[in-house]
Amino acid sequence: MRRYTVFLLIVLAALLLPLCAQAREIKVLYVCDADTAVAEGKTVPVEAIRWKKTDSGKYDLYLPACMDTSSLRVYLTGDASDFEVNGETVANRELTGAFVPGTTVTVSNGKNRYEVTVYQSANAGAVYLRTESGSLNYLSESKRHHEGGSVKIVDVNGEISYEGELDYVRLRGNYSFQVVKKSFHLKLPVKAKILGMKKAKTWLLLANYCDNSQIRDAIALDMADAAGMTFSMHYRFVDVYVNNSYYGTFMLTEKVQVGKNRVEIFDLEEATEALNSRPLSSYGQMGTDKVRNGSYKYYNIPNDPEDITGGYLIQIELSKRYVGSMCGFVTDCGQCILVKSPEFASKAQMQYIRSLVQSFENAISAEDGIDPVTGRHYTEIADMTSMVQKYLIEEIMKNLDGNKTSFYMYKYPDSVSTKLFFGPVWDFDNSLGVYSDDKYAGKTNVPEGLLVGEKPGAERSIEEYYFFPKLYAHEDFRAAVKEAYRTVFRPMIEVLLGQREPSGATGNLRSLDEYEALLAPSTRMNFLLRPTLGKHDRDFPVNTGKTYHDNIEYIRDFLTVRMAYLDSIWLDEGE
Repeated sequence: MRRYTVFLLIVLAALLLPLCAQAREIKVLYVCDADTAVAEGKTVPVEAIRWKKTDSGKYDLYLPACMDTSSLRVYLTGDASDFEVNGETVANRELTGAFVPGTTVTVSNGKNRYEVTVYQSANAGAVYLRTESGSLNYLSESKRHHEGGSVKIVDVNGEISYEGELDYVRLRGNYSFQVVKKSFHLKLPVKAKILGMKKAKTWLLLANYCDNSQIRDAIALDMADAAGMTFSMHYRFVDVYVNNSYYGTFMLTEKVQVGKNRVEIFDLEEATEALNSRPLSSYGQMGTDKVRNGSYKYYNIPNDPEDITGGYLIQIELSKRYVGSMCGFVTDCGQCILVKSPEFASKAQMQYIRSLVQSFENAISAEDGIDPVTGRHYTEIADMTSMVQKYLIEEIMKNLDGNKTSFYMYKYPDSVSTKLFFGPVWDFDNSLGVYSDDKYAGKTNVPEGLLVGEKPGAERSIEEYYFFPKLYAHEDFRAAVKEAYRTVFRPMIEVLLGQREPSGATGNLRSLDEYEALLAPSTRMNFLLRPTLGKHDRDFPVNTGKTYHDNIEYIRDFLTVRMAYLDSIWLDEGE
């Protein structure tokens, strides 16, 4: 009987041991800085980073530049209360220095073994974003969906730039809304100065998913700023963590919007709101939403400010994106224009800005550059310097969206200026040879030839409505382009190619080698998480290289040939 009892105990122990090991399994492991406040209950801090299980069943830890890995606090979920690593027993919520960047360590818990490879970024701040729902499911259903949440933003040294609740977060973009690496629109409850940029409530996180260099947008913004384009948006590179999981390399940017520290023109919408008793959106949309030449849509707002000559922020847009928008108009030649501010424009306001843009279109369409209706030359209607600057950035970079979408213009009140201004520049991830399809083969993906200054062929006749081919047909515009290219923009290309040292005249623009050195540690993690290098599909129609370095060299080769081509048409012999 005694032997039988012992036998049963041995069998029972053998059966229970695997169950005990299973019960102690680590479901998720998180790490955060040692000085992070210990979270209560089963929660983890917003900046705690969870490991990522790989396809091979191993785990990766993607850590931000600011994290001191010599002492990390550990959070465990599941039934495990501790684990062993490098001969050290580490209890839940205690500290360890075992997770050294560039190493693979084995975390053990009973019979469970977990191989964890540790990576760390450099040179970039970090954004820790948490959605109210704990996922992106609801936000991914529609760009109109938004929800609350919180965010913590720190610089590369770990200094907190902003920490607190969000008014809301939503996803943004047109084509970029459809890809797996989402871009974000953040609305803070108060204005905040983020990572050294000027105070504002609204901030954007741009994923640049389809740009494996991750720097095309940055180059365009830096060129615009160096050229002295008014209201150029600023940015910072950051590593983003969403709901405690690493999400990738991003640009944290200012938003193109009317307001202090952004597009600082008179806020006509605010002035209109002050004169009307109801919310402007409640007055009802009038006009037609259909794309009809000469048509417009507006809100039936009863009271206008005395001066409605500004400010306006407008945007050239594709016809498919015009339908369903708030306010806008279609020129006599068929160009769709969105009125971004005032978002809810009255009939008088719409008629004013429409007539000004129409006069500009009339003028650039005329051989002598004069609007036959008003008798004004196009340079009297729009600012020549900003037109030339905007054109050159679009053309040098061969921007797919040039002339078509994300193309902004603004108008001060007449007391400041009677002219339209081109800018700010925006949305250059589809530039510098990264895009091609049946329609654009041999156009966007090759460094030779003009793109935004060229009159399209019949197969793309709709694009003849856009402004730059009409402008480029005028000799005085071409002369201004050549002079600005020679004195301002060619030196910028030389800086990018490493042929000239940056200077005050080239602002924050840097060489491609410097952009690469700045971003390589961050993008290494980005491409480990999402291996898009060397891909060739709908999102990546041009294979720009199998490595990050290859992608930088692709831009270098493109710009080298492009500069030689532009020299041949814009520089006189001997210059």
